[in-house]
Order: sequence, then structure tokens, then C-alpha cells
Amino acid sequence: MRRRGSVLALMLGLLGAVASTGVARADGCDRCGPQHRARFQVESTRDVENDWITATVGITAEDANPAALADRINKDMAWALEQARAESKVKAKSGGYSTFPVHDDAGRIRRWQASQQLVLESSDSAAITRLVGALQARLQLQSFEVSVSEELRRKVQEELVTQALTAFRARAALVAKGLGASGFSLDDVSIETGPQWQPPMMMRGEMAMAKSDSVAPPAVQAGTSRVAVTVNGSIVLD
Repeated sequence: MRRRGSVLALMLGLLGAVASTGVARADGCDRCGPQHRARFQVESTRDVENDWITATVGITAEDANPAALADRINKDMAWALEQARAESKVKAKSGGYSTFPVHDDAGRIRRWQASQQLVLESSDSAAITRLVGALQARLQLQSFEVSVSEELRRKVQEELVTQALTAFRARAALVAKGLGASGFSLDDVSIETGPQWQPPMMMRGEMAMAKSDSVAPPAVQAGTSRVAVTVNGSIVLD
């Protein structure tokens, strides 16, 4: 029994040694130190001339008769759409339409209120301001915003991505050299193209005017918006 137990112990020891050798070889290098990583980000930005205008006009009215109220809203909006269709350089689409009751202190319905919006978009500032001025004879201007068009924004972002990636590799080489590494390899990289930023041209509602037979078109100063691309990532130092 004692000899059989000794043989079993010897076999188990040999199996353990073989297993340890296999793990070391699978790792490839049992004397290598831990990998060192560095994480950082770079950003490329550009101020771009605004080339797109979005204006929202609308009508709000009240009446004790909901049918009469709807008829008034519908007629004014039909007139506005007819004016918009005549301006070929402006895109027009219907916005929100809402109707709700107005109650007195006792909870009884005293009258009804309804509103509808019309959204106008164009790259031609003269055309859209001319149309807005005409529509203000019966509708109110609720907002007027300038921005970079989708087409131009994508073009600028593609150029900024190339710049940001070049800057990322340059920063990686600088970091590796500063830390005394012989080189680096990319670990992970992410590219973020956040929303464009532009100073507000005017707050919503600031340009609402009383109805008039003749309203001057709004003055426009397009300005610029900032388009940015950010590259985040990490490198492994050699």
C-alpha cells in the first residue's frame, strides 16, 4: 500500500509539472511584464458659415364654437400653404395641430382654443424672409433659426475626421516618446460627431408680431456654427 501510494504521488507531481509547462508555453513569454496603456482624446473643430434657415409660423385662436374655430384655423392655414407653394425656393410642411377646451373656475367649458404651425426651410435667405413677411399678414412668426445644412455638415465632418485621426496618431507618438516607450499600437478608438453648436439667433416667440396687412420681412445675419469631431481612444506602449 505504501509503495502504491508513493507511485501515485509521483505521477500526480509529474502531471502537475507538465500542466505548468503547458501554461507557460501557451502564454508565449513567462518573463514579460504587464502591458501599459495610455488613454486620451483629441478634437478638431471648424466654424462654418450657416447656410440653412428654418422658420416656424403659426396661428392660435379661440372661439366658443369649436366648429367655427376649426373653420377659421383651416382657412388661414390653407391660405398660408398657398402662399408657400408659390415660393419654389422654400420647403413647407405642416407642423403641430392642437385643440383643447378652456374651463372656468367651476370646471365648465367656456370656450375652445386651437393652434396650428407651418414649418418653412430654405437655403435662400431672401426667399424665406420674403415669404415670412407675407405670411405675417395672418399668421405669427414663432421662431427663426439659422444652422448648417445636413449636406455641408457631413462634408465638413468627413474632413474633420481625417484631421482628428492624424492628430490622434501624432499625440500617441508624443505620449509614447514622453514615457520612454519604443513605440505604440492602437488599442481602441471611437469617433464622435456631436451636434453642431451655434449662438442662438433669437429665442422662440421673440418675433411674434400682431397681424397686419403689411409686415416687413425679418432681417437676417446668418453667422457661423461650430462643427466638431472628437476622437477618443487608448494605445498600448511597446
